[in-house]
Formats: sequence, C-alpha cells, structure tokens
Amino acid sequence: MSFLIASVRKDLARWTRDRSAILIWLGLPFLIGGLLTSMMDGGGGSPTGTLLIADEDESLLSGFVVGAFGQEQLGELIVVEQVNPDEGEGRINDGGASGFLTIPKGFQDAFLNETPVTLTLRTNPSQTILPGIIEDVTEVLLDAGFYLQRLLGPEIKTLTEADFDGAPTDAFVSGISVDIQNKINKIIEKTDPLIIELEVVEPPPAEPPLDYALLFLPGIILMALLLAANSLAADYWVERDKGTLRRLVSAPGALAGFVAGKAVAALAIMGVLAAVTLVIGFAYHGVAWNKFMSSLLWVSLGGVGLFAWFAAIQMLFANNRAATLMTTLLLFPLMMAGGSFFPLAALPGWIADIGRLAPNGFIVDRLSTELTAATAWSIDAKSWLILLAIAVSGLVLSALRLRTGFARR
Repeated sequence: MSFLIASVRKDLARWTRDRSAILIWLGLPFLIGGLLTSMMDGGGGSPTGTLLIADEDESLLSGFVVGAFGQEQLGELIVVEQVNPDEGEGRINDGGASGFLTIPKGFQDAFLNETPVTLTLRTNPSQTILPGIIEDVTEVLLDAGFYLQRLLGPEIKTLTEADFDGAPTDAFVSGISVDIQNKINKIIEKTDPLIIELEVVEPPPAEPPLDYALLFLPGIILMALLLAANSLAADYWVERDKGTLRRLVSAPGALAGFVAGKAVAALAIMGVLAAVTLVIGFAYHGVAWNKFMSSLLWVSLGGVGLFAWFAAIQMLFANNRAATLMTTLLLFPLMMAGGSFFPLAALPGWIADIGRLAPNGFIVDRLSTELTAATAWSIDAKSWLILLAIAVSGLVLSALRLRTGFARR
C-alpha cells in the first residue's frame, strides 16, 4: 500500500507540472464545444423572413391582404414591409427579402366585379423554406377570397361603395348584418346535421422540448478525456527511458502497485477534468445538480478505461514516436464516430450504432441518457459493469505487456 501511495504521489506531482498540457486538454474541447453550442443556441428561435408588398391599389381589400400576412404565428415568421414598386424590385433582385408581392391598381374593383386580376409574387431563389411559406399563404388567401366573393360578394360591394358622411347609420349596419346572417343560416340549414362526424381525440401530454445543445456536452467532455488519456498513456515510455520499468519488473509485487498507482493518479486527473467541464455544462444548460455525482463517477471511470487501453496500444509499437503517432491518428475517428463533433442522436442510425460500440461512444451514449433522464442515477447496472470491465481489462493488458517485454527493451 505504501508503494501504491508513493506511486500515485509521484505521478500526480509529475503530471500536474505540465500545466500547458492541462490547458490544451481543457481549452481545445471548450473552444470547439463553445462554437458548436453557440451555433445551436445563437439562432434565437424560428427564422424570420421579409415580405415586401407594393400596394398600388391602396383600397380596403388590398389592406386586408397586407394585414393577413402579419396575423398571429405567421407574423412571427414573416416581417411585412410596404414599399414602392421600384424599391421592392431592387431589394428582391439583391436578395434583401424573401418575397416581393405586387397588388396592382384596380384589384378591389376586379375582385368585386369578378374580372381577372393578377397579383405578382417574386421569391428569393437563395432561400427555400420562407419563400415557400409566403407562396402557400398567398394561394390560401386567393382561394379564400374566391369563396368569400361567391358567398358575400354583394355585401362586400355594398360596403366598399358606400359613401358615409361620418359613421355609418344604424339602418345600414342592420341591413348588412341581416343579409349576412340570412346567408349563413341557409348554409347551416344545408349542413345540419353534418354527414361527417368529428371525433376529437386529446393528444398525449407533450414532452418538454429536447435541448439539442445539451447533447453536445457529453461528446465535448469525452474529447477532453481522450486527449488527456492519450497524453498520460505516453508516460509509460518516459518511465521506460529512465530505466524505472526495468527495476520494477525485477521487484516482486511492485509491478501491480505501479500500474494501480498510475490508474489512481489517472482517475484523479480525469476526475478534475470531468468536474470542471461538468460544472460549466450543468450551469450553462441548467441540468439538475442531483445528477452531478453520478455523471462525475461515470466519466471519471471511463477516463481510466481510456487511459488503460491507450497505454496497452502504445506498448505495441517499437518506439515512442510511432506509438504517439498511431494513437493520435486513432483519436480523430474515435471523436468523430463517438459523438464529440456531432451528437449520436443527430447521426444516421447505422453510424450512431457503430459509434456506440466505440469505448468513448459507449460512455457518451450513457452520459447523454443520464443528463436527459427525469431522475438521477439512470445508467443501468449492466452499463456500470461493462465500463468497469473496460477499465480493468485495459489495466491487466498493460501489466501483462510490461511483464512480457516492454519494460526490458
């Protein structure tokens, strides 16, 4: 036990002196993660587009058309600006709007007299969604106007042609109201009772919207641990070049304590890295703090497993340069497939399945489950056993490799 404690103290003292490495382990993931998170959170909600309208008719009905685009939810998507024809033409040609609608002079007269009239709508070809919405809404308005003309054409014509000296008289309002009510009653008589019965089914309670920016957090944390695990694993080469490993192999029982000491020291380093990233992530995304300890233990144990396997892989090569090169090349496919650059939930199904088979992908997947679950400690016991097996098997392989030749080179 005294040898184990001495080994831990020795590794921690050496590793913590390299402050530049620690800054890189934390700084690079924070830089990439910050950019990705700002891309997800910086949109501020739904996209908005601009619809330019040149109302050359300036009538009551054309005013209704202009106002229809700014109603309720549609007004949150489309900002309506009234412009003259020349200004609208120039801005739509320059790509400064999603659409440009021209209501020609004589629109109201043509509508009331049922004569042909053309509304010109030009859309921005560099945009896809918003111009399509504007086009669909315009077509709905034209269809609604057609049926409204068929139903209430005479009444609308009377309203638009009336010349009031001040407010309309009570008799005029009553007459129009009675005419409209009579037509509505005739429609009700023909549709009552309805042939089609409508059964209203209450939808299930909506789940709270998923914070997609939060899904980047597990991958960002594992990016830091992967960088740290690869660098810490290279310490075996430092120990070998100094002759420490040759003396250890000849000392009975010392090798197990040496490997265990490095694992404990790696656990401490990984715990600090995980704690820093988790605290920032929890605070930024508003994750419940009762999930912090379970997430910290899961990530720290996973970091030890990554460290152990990187060490075992590095010992397969003939020299430190080749070992570091190969494991560094291995880092980027692991980060890509394991959810460090793109959340597993956002990847195609077969790629996500492959990513979950990677050690870091397995850790990311279960950590995502923990962070998004309704309660803490949601990672199942089987996953904890698998992670423990990954860490122990990596340490055993490292010890075997030390005993079978790596230490004596």
